[in-house]
Amino acid sequence: MNTVAPAATAALEEILAGAIRASGPMPFARFMELSLYHPEHGYYARGLGGGGGRDYVTSSGIHRAYGALLARQAAEMWRLLGAPERFRFVEFGPGEGRFARDVLDASRADAPFAAALEYVLVETSPALVERQRRLNAAIGAGAAAAPPRVAWKTLEELEREADRSGGFAGCLFANEVLDAFPVHRVTSGDEGLREVYVDFENGAFRTTLRPLSTPDLGDYLRHHRIAPEPGQIADVAPAAARFVGRAARLLSRGWFVIVDYGDEAADLFHPARRRGSLRAFHRHRLVDDLLARPGEQDLTAHVDFTAVRRAAAEAGCEAAATVSQAHFLLALGALEDFEAQDLAAREALKEIVLPDRMGGAFRVLVLRRGGAPEGLRGLSAPWRDLPVAERTS
Repeated sequence: MNTVAPAATAALEEILAGAIRASGPMPFARFMELSLYHPEHGYYARGLGGGGGRDYVTSSGIHRAYGALLARQAAEMWRLLGAPERFRFVEFGPGEGRFARDVLDASRADAPFAAALEYVLVETSPALVERQRRLNAAIGAGAAAAPPRVAWKTLEELEREADRSGGFAGCLFANEVLDAFPVHRVTSGDEGLREVYVDFENGAFRTTLRPLSTPDLGDYLRHHRIAPEPGQIADVAPAAARFVGRAARLLSRGWFVIVDYGDEAADLFHPARRRGSLRAFHRHRLVDDLLARPGEQDLTAHVDFTAVRRAAAEAGCEAAATVSQAHFLLALGALEDFEAQDLAAREALKEIVLPDRMGGAFRVLVLRRGGAPEGLRGLSAPWRDLPVAERTS
């Protein structure tokens, strides 16, 4: 065990090692879940994964235009729904709260929309909730127009409300959320499908192969037709698919916008991809050892967009389109005031919209539910020589 690790890491290492000593090796998915979400020592629970730049940075942390452009898209959604009296925008995994701040600030320029907007943040980390509250407490301070309503709720609270009311009209938004769900690492060999477990021996964590941890995992692999070849690692996230289904059912009518990096199943689990997609990051550096520094380094895997769309369809959603982040933001007018910005702001904006940077690395999946209209501006062609949105079924 790492004797010079930070106190939180040492404590979590002991918790993990103790659990293994008591019950035997644990599935890697459980190791990842505790490393990221242990209520006291987990990476996200401690607020290390807020996207503020410690180990990674999100689009909203690079340029405030990201939130302003999504506010423009949300306002169009509200009008397409017939301008209902109440429009809920639910952000999952809001990190430091920068995106919420920027959406709320931008919405004040559209008084009718701001009057209808209720912004809901769904966050499990107490440390991040506190930062979000501090950041958003000053929104609208000194302004003539009051800011929109802001609330913090859990997914379970929203589900209970939806059960009582039949759901709400609005937009669900998840930016770099699905990639942080725990993954089961699956391979195959002479004995059939096997799963990667984490053991603890001689003071160190190591991996070992065992039978699949649950019959449900086998069902998931068959349902999504995932069959790794011998020696190939497939990183699968049933929890991410379940989350999408649960979240989608909150809507009576509206959209679910998912922004993340990932691939279709045919590419993600292609035999040429032998090592899976799971990665560890610490201080903006790729780390080879996935078991190192539990609670101190980020663990993230590519999203299976095929499985996400299938889970959404089973929850009553229709896939409107999948486009690159560059396409989505440019269609919303990302370059409209480009010349008016200083050099630093221009460079930051380039980072989130250029196809060879984050603009191309991230995909935007837009789902519709309850007969929500088509024709969103973000899915239109930014200019005539850019292909229209890739339609998905």
